[in-house]
Amino acid sequence: MMLRLWHGFQLLFRPYPYFRDARITWRAPIPGLGSVLISAEAGLVAEAARHPDLVGGRAHRAMRASLGDDHLIVMSGPEHRLRSRQVRRALQAFTSDGEMAEITRQEFAGVPLRRPFSLQQIAHRASLRIILRGLVGRDDAELIGLSQAFQSSFSSPLVLFVEGLRRDWGPWSPWGRLLRRRARLNQALLQAARCAPPDSIAARLPPETWGYELLPQLMFGHETTAATFAWCFAMLYPQARQRIANGDEAFTLAYVQECMRLSPPVAQLTRVATREVRLGGHCLRPGEVLMPAIPGLHHHGWIHSDRLEPERFLQETPDPHRYCPFGVGERICPGKPMALRQLVMMLQTVLQNFDIQPLPGYRPRPVRQLFLVAPAQGAPAVRRA
Repeated sequence: MMLRLWHGFQLLFRPYPYFRDARITWRAPIPGLGSVLISAEAGLVAEAARHPDLVGGRAHRAMRASLGDDHLIVMSGPEHRLRSRQVRRALQAFTSDGEMAEITRQEFAGVPLRRPFSLQQIAHRASLRIILRGLVGRDDAELIGLSQAFQSSFSSPLVLFVEGLRRDWGPWSPWGRLLRRRARLNQALLQAARCAPPDSIAARLPPETWGYELLPQLMFGHETTAATFAWCFAMLYPQARQRIANGDEAFTLAYVQECMRLSPPVAQLTRVATREVRLGGHCLRPGEVLMPAIPGLHHHGWIHSDRLEPERFLQETPDPHRYCPFGVGERICPGKPMALRQLVMMLQTVLQNFDIQPLPGYRPRPVRQLFLVAPAQGAPAVRRA
C-alpha cells in the first residue's frame, strides 16, 4: 500500500524526474491502474503503437468522468479511427493567422505595466478565445465565462487517482459543481454550434458528434497551448527572443518543438492490453496498462539531452517514437498542426509587440495541473512596454 502511494505521489508531484531519471523500462504499482509497465524505450513504444492488442483510451477513467464517455480521446478501435478522421478534417477550418495575432495582441495589451502577472493565465484566455472562434465562430463573454467556470472546477490532480473524489453529492460538492458547470457549458456550445458559420470546426463536424466532441476539443485545444506557451517563455534566452521577434518562422517552430521536448505538457500515455501481450521480454496480462513515459523518451538517446537546442529540429526529423508530445501512432493528436501554428503565431505576436520579461529570480519548476504539467505559478512575468 505504501509503495503504491509513493508511486502515485511521484507521478502526481514529480512527473518529469519520475519518468526521466528512473530505469528505462520498469513496473510500478499505480493507484487506480494496478501494476503498470512504464517505458522510455523508443523501440518498445514503437512496437506497442503497432500492436493490435494494445488499445488507447480505456485507462482514462478520470477523463471519462470529467469530459464525457464518448469523445475521441477515450475511444479505441474502428470507432476511434472514424472519429479521428472526422475531427482531423474539421480542424482544417481553424482560425486564421490574422485572427490569432489580433486576439493575442488584445489580451496582452490589457496586462498592466510593471506589475507581475501569470503568462499562462493570459495565454490561457487568448488561446481560449482563439479556439472558441475556430470552434463555433464566436468568443463572446458568455462562452468565455462558462469555459473558465468549468475549468476552475479542477482544483486538485488527486481526482486522477482517487475515484472517491468523483462523487456527485449535490450542487455544493466539488464534483457536483463540476458536473453542473459542464452541463451549462455543453448546452451553450451546442446552441452556438447550431448557428456556427460554415467555415467553423463545428460546422465541419457531423452534428451527432457535437455533444461528445465540442467540449474536449475546446478544453484540450487551449489548455495544452497555454501551458506550452508558458514553458516557452520560461525558457526563453536572448538569441531565441531576437530570432522569434524577427519573424524567423522555421526557428520559432523549432524552438516550440524543443521546449516541448524538455517540458512536455502531457507527461504520459496509456495503452491497455486486451489479451496477453509480450513486448521486448515483458509480459502484459489482459487489462494491464503500458505507460509510455514521454519525459523519459525525450531524454534518453538524445545528444546533450539536458540542453535547450532548438537547432536540432532544424537539422532532422526526430524518431516519432522518441519524440511524442502529441502522442504516438494512430492516436497522435489531430490538433497537432493547429496547436503548433497557434504557438508560433502567439510567440511572434507577443515578442514583436511587447517588452515582457520573466519575473526576476524566477526559476521554472514543473507542477501538475490535472492532466497537464505546467511551470509553477504560470511563469510569472512583467510587462515593461
